[in-house]
Amino acid sequence: MILLDDMKPIRNYTQNLDLMDQIQKAERKTFPKGESLDIKQELRKANTELMVVLANTDHEKSLAAYMLYARLHKITLLHKVCVLEDYRRQGLARNLLLRLKGRLQRQGCEKLQLWVDEARQPARGLYDSLGFEVVTRAEDYYSPGRNGLQMVLDLTSTNPN
Repeated sequence: MILLDDMKPIRNYTQNLDLMDQIQKAERKTFPKGESLDIKQELRKANTELMVVLANTDHEKSLAAYMLYARLHKITLLHKVCVLEDYRRQGLARNLLLRLKGRLQRQGCEKLQLWVDEARQPARGLYDSLGFEVVTRAEDYYSPGRNGLQMVLDLTSTNPN
């Protein structure tokens, strides 16, 4: 069972060391070596937060998904969205993004920005469905032959996505 109530921002990872270890393991497994981040190091940066989704498994809570982002005045930079393989296609990434969108709107943020690999159709489809628009295309952004798309969501519109 997925606990959507456990979608909360984490700023102080020292109180969540086991969870941080799960996140770092998922980060290394999911993303190519050059794109994998040191999550603990990222959380030391100002205005950087981590939102997690936990699953109840055998009377324990374990990581199902996470999202890393940084707030810079009126713009928030989305660095990572990761759903662990066993929990994909259940709407977790959508729910994380919708929760973040609502939170940012309440705080007066105007734009949510991200980069996505042009070839990652499932991620692009999700972002498109939420109202993100492509604003820049960069050739070889991730590596030779892997182009990046910069996408932006206008948080000031009344779009219900």
